Amino acid sequence: MSTFVYNNTFDPDGDGDNLNGATQYGTTGTGLGVFNSSASGDGDNEFVFFAGSGNENKLDLNANITGSARVNSFDIDMTLEFVSGSGPWGDGEPDGFSFNLGDPASLNSNEEFGVSTGLAIQVIPFDWSGDKLAIVWNGVELNSVSIGNASSLPPSAFTIDIDPSGNVTTSFGPYSVSATIPSGEWTSTSQDGWDFVLAGRTGGNSGEAFVDDVNVSANVVCFADGTKIDTPTGRVAVDELSVGDAVMTQDNGVQPVRWIARKTIQRRELDVNPKLRPLVILADALGPGYPKVDLKISRQHRVLIRSRIAERMFGKREILVPAVKLLGLSGVFVDTAVQSVTYVHFICDRHEIVFANGLPSETLLLGGEAEKTIGPDAIDEISAIFPDLKNMECLTTPARYIPNHAKLDKFIARHKTNNKPILADASV
Repeated sequence: MSTFVYNNTFDPDGDGDNLNGATQYGTTGTGLGVFNSSASGDGDNEFVFFAGSGNENKLDLNANITGSARVNSFDIDMTLEFVSGSGPWGDGEPDGFSFNLGDPASLNSNEEFGVSTGLAIQVIPFDWSGDKLAIVWNGVELNSVSIGNASSLPPSAFTIDIDPSGNVTTSFGPYSVSATIPSGEWTSTSQDGWDFVLAGRTGGNSGEAFVDDVNVSANVVCFADGTKIDTPTGRVAVDELSVGDAVMTQDNGVQPVRWIARKTIQRRELDVNPKLRPLVILADALGPGYPKVDLKISRQHRVLIRSRIAERMFGKREILVPAVKLLGLSGVFVDTAVQSVTYVHFICDRHEIVFANGLPSETLLLGGEAEKTIGPDAIDEISAIFPDLKNMECLTTPARYIPNHAKLDKFIARHKTNNKPILADASV
């Protein structure tokens, strides 16, 4: 997980940084680009879409999304203003403006309508169907709200927020509208070649549109490094799972996901609370094929252990052990270099054993007796990662026996002494 941040006040101090890393396109025609216009009335520079006949303009923020990298959530805010003028037709307003996360090549000559591949937020003060604020995904309008005459509004805040599940909310001045990108498409669509683009078209209506103080903050995640969960259709990145999706469980076959939550911990918080850093379990560290590829996991997340030593010590051949207790084993260590980490927990109808990078591990266990079952360290971790869960009533029974933590150190030491895999195949 990384963060793309873009901020631009369009050079109020005249030091020449008016594009701040962005790339400007289509700037033919008087007044297109960055300058101080008396029409905006705010006394500093802004990016303007000028009403010269047939002129278009766009600003590419150069997020450079390539390969399997993708934006999974973002929020933006800027100041947006429309100014009317005297034109040969229409009502003297500019044709409109769009903020986009998508394929810039899919912008056509009507750039105020935005990309046809990806997400476009349209603010269209000159539209034959009426002025509106609209959320559009792959060229299909998901929802919109009438905004009256946009040129009558003063310079106003324009905001957009999208969460990892594809829930979008946008506002312009006093108007707001929300929508959800359908059928999990937000998490499954490739973003290779996409970018953040501000775009507009002025036509011949002789209005002007201004944007100023543009701020973008986006979380960019690369699925290649993410945990893969076994599902009936193959392994799926945990980042792509949604409520209702099916996962494979060890005990009960195919089961639906009933609840899922994600939380990103940034470097500053990791430095303050090192216990939030993930553990890495290298491929084959717990036994041949366990896990199949390297796995990152939170300290108190439990994994399935299967061995004769477990059977002799606890009377159960399969037990659940917090990952932190495995730190004495070769190939298990704390990731001290990670800059940020996103934790994902999900719940099925009951506590289940699922397969993460091929390693059997638990879904989230909660309930009124959770502290007695998993101990205060785990409760503290879950509360830190997902603070809304501490009081959640979700009574479950553990899918496997969970030994007393005090005995687990001796259990791990016996495995090391006997040089036995801690997770043997079920037939062994």
